[in-house]
Amino acid sequence: MHQISFVFQGKVFFDENCTRVIENIAIVRKKYPNSEIIISTWELEADKRSLFLKEIKPLNAIVIFNSDPGPLVYREGSYQWVTNINRMIVSSFKGIERSTRDYIVKLRTDSFLYNDNLRKIFSRKKMIDNLFTRSREYSFFEERMINCNLFARHSRSYRSFLFHPGDIMLLGKKSDMYELYCTPLVDRSIFEVTFNYSLFSLMKYVPEQFIWVNYLKKKMNGLQFSGNKENSKKLMLLSERLYINNFIPLSCYQLGFIWPKHTTKYKNKGEDTIYQFKDWVILNNIHNGKNKNRDVTYPISFNVKVSLMKLWYFILYFPLRWPAIRRVIMDMKSRE
Repeated sequence: MHQISFVFQGKVFFDENCTRVIENIAIVRKKYPNSEIIISTWELEADKRSLFLKEIKPLNAIVIFNSDPGPLVYREGSYQWVTNINRMIVSSFKGIERSTRDYIVKLRTDSFLYNDNLRKIFSRKKMIDNLFTRSREYSFFEERMINCNLFARHSRSYRSFLFHPGDIMLLGKKSDMYELYCTPLVDRSIFEVTFNYSLFSLMKYVPEQFIWVNYLKKKMNGLQFSGNKENSKKLMLLSERLYINNFIPLSCYQLGFIWPKHTTKYKNKGEDTIYQFKDWVILNNIHNGKNKNRDVTYPISFNVKVSLMKLWYFILYFPLRWPAIRRVIMDMKSRE
């Protein structure tokens, strides 16, 4: 795994100490002793900076202290909601830029790899690529990226966010990763109260979407997708084709990957709405295989569940269409 740089992006102090991050990096260093490790974080106060550098020194890691672009805050009444999209863009890009290896694993400082599954996956990556033909029209990365499927939204599911790969963990060529994260910072115009039947969002593009869509607009001479208010069969099929030709989704278990925050905060938020490897195989057969260009549908049981869940979310989100009610509900949620 000497060809790989592990780029950890994010903050390094949780609860006034850096123990958690040091432990995460120590686990990865033990499993991958010959890999480059980069921590891309924010400028710290002098005492915290000295402490972190002292604790990280035995792990032979490169540390980058970036200027903090800060969060973006959406406000409605007394409710406020924070996104760290700019922090993620800056810390990811600077870490990728600093890397000296051909391949990069991008992950968060509050996550880690607990076994060496990634070693086996990396050795078989080209075999998987060769086994499943790529369409030149929709292939923009030099090689497909391995994508941890947390939040890699299935475009046919009941939470059908389009152009939405997961960003929690990626493994790909440095050149591809560099281009993907070479993206402008965003401002508050990204906030937009959006309803699209079973979808409700406070953002025109959520972070994963913004990065991928911005990249695609550069590659496709202007992708016509204005945000989460748009959804059509044509866009769904395009979203699928672009995903299967540029990414390979694998689960946390397959990757030997742990992001503790998912278990504590997001575990039940749309587990059935993300791409599994079997979905990726099915969609490759639909778009690139023998069934190419046929109007192939998923099993009836899948479609029935999607329809029922879409109806449920439509009912659940319907009251939020009135600003006064939305502000009351959001204010209650912010106090939980």
